[in-house]
Amino acid sequence: MHPDFETRLQAFERSQRRLRSWVYLLAASLAAAIAALALQPGAVSASATAPVAGPLRVTELVVVDPQGVERVRIGGDLPDAVINGRRVPRGSKAAGVMLYDRSGQERGGYVTWDESDNIGLTLDGRKGQNALFVAGPDGSTALQLWQGGQLVELRADGNGARLTHTRNGAITLQQPEIARLSEATCTLFRGGLREEVPGGLSVEKIRQICQGRFSTTACNACLDGDGTATAR
Repeated sequence: MHPDFETRLQAFERSQRRLRSWVYLLAASLAAAIAALALQPGAVSASATAPVAGPLRVTELVVVDPQGVERVRIGGDLPDAVINGRRVPRGSKAAGVMLYDRSGQERGGYVTWDESDNIGLTLDGRKGQNALFVAGPDGSTALQLWQGGQLVELRADGNGARLTHTRNGAITLQQPEIARLSEATCTLFRGGLREEVPGGLSVEKIRQICQGRFSTTACNACLDGDGTATAR
């Protein structure tokens, strides 16, 4: 063995022994301190003896900022949104958490909708909603981002997984393209989407929604194959 290396190794071993001695001493001191505290009268912490509050059951909880502006609302029946002073119906009863900006305007939330049983995360600009991440009770999911008349959607459901781009409600790109609607989706459209919208929608509105998600050929094959969607 090289003399220099042997010298360095011996020095390292001595430092390791000193370090172990310090660790043992520190551990012994810590154990003694803990034992001394435990033996003192009234050593039990106040948190251990303080009463624990039970569940808090409320229908709504509102959090305000120092200026008194409502910033967070947690509720079992959330009110409709107010955008630029105008009431905007949600289209369904909703429960969850809503967030508001410093002016008190709604800017998004994390909610469940009663009629569809969907759960979703919404993000809003000052003029309206711009993003939606939603999951249905059947496991279908969708992520939508839009600005003005352009929308990009990433969706996975009974019709398959696809990426869709629309402009002013009309599809400009879909990969992979869905050539035929699933039986479940077609049934929903033919029924006027009554399971998602109370009272259902008109035939014209159903066709517009369908062509915003699928090709005209696929929508026509569904809606015109055995009759059209049931109108209100």
